[in-house]
Amino acid sequence: MLKNALFTSLLFFSGHGYAQANSQSVELAKVVPIADVHMHTYQQNPRPAKWWHEMMDANGVKWGGAVGDYREDVQAELGDRYIPAVGQPEFFKVFFKEGRSGLTNPENEAFKDLYLRSEKLFAEGKIKGFGEFHTDNHSSGPPRIRRSIRTDNPAMRKFYEIANRYGGFVQIHAEFDGDFEKDILSLSADYPKTTTVLSHCLSSKDADKVAIILSKRNNIVCELSSLGAVHVNRLNIPRSPHAFDSGGLYSNWIKFIEAYPDQVLLGSDPCCGIDASYSEIISELRTSVLPYLKPETIEKVAHKNAVRIFSLKQ
Repeated sequence: MLKNALFTSLLFFSGHGYAQANSQSVELAKVVPIADVHMHTYQQNPRPAKWWHEMMDANGVKWGGAVGDYREDVQAELGDRYIPAVGQPEFFKVFFKEGRSGLTNPENEAFKDLYLRSEKLFAEGKIKGFGEFHTDNHSSGPPRIRRSIRTDNPAMRKFYEIANRYGGFVQIHAEFDGDFEKDILSLSADYPKTTTVLSHCLSSKDADKVAIILSKRNNIVCELSSLGAVHVNRLNIPRSPHAFDSGGLYSNWIKFIEAYPDQVLLGSDPCCGIDASYSEIISELRTSVLPYLKPETIEKVAHKNAVRIFSLKQ
């Protein structure tokens, strides 16, 4: 059940499930600094670190990262604007080599090396968390990368344990079902200093499913990447957008975000060869998401939540 009433005085719903944005929010959405918490900067066939710096500056993105490959060159280029994370390359490596069973085994050599490396990087203040870990993407992405495992497993508990010692985060790509709800609530309870970031708000059209989880834990948040029309169009995905399109943010998502304004973040997810569309993705967030929120919610979702959660320097 949603915790807060929707702020309705600024929103006028049409029969199509859209809302009319108010002028104050529209203007703020154009200029508010953004923290992009799903900004992949891959090591394989990488864009230069300077390219990411230029893209962020051009689009008013002050901070970026929190997923993908940890790159020292990007960290050197962006400094405190980088949200560094480790783990995704190793997670894929284990899956491709050993399949689903390898992903739950903390004695896997790749994971053991990652545990040691991450401890060192955390202690040196060079990383802030882990991810993006795909524990359940059985119906999304190319068939060769699809899998479904229990999120609460021995290998994942080790990641949570390490993150908990440093007040870090774990970003997880998963789909909603009863097992996932049980697992993520258990992990978040056992490791209260670890923040769980739910990639793509669980890739669901049903915001109420995400609300079920956020309502029970303050240390679980979600980010809005890949829920709009740009990803559907650029990746030729055979479905409609989940949360927003050129008409704006869908009414059920407005209600959800306004009910959980402290637990929702922004992300771009320039994955899968669409990083050239980075400006278009950020523009979509500024025109199809933020203008439909209260001004104070805009600032929280755009960057204030990320600043708090990831201890970012302003």
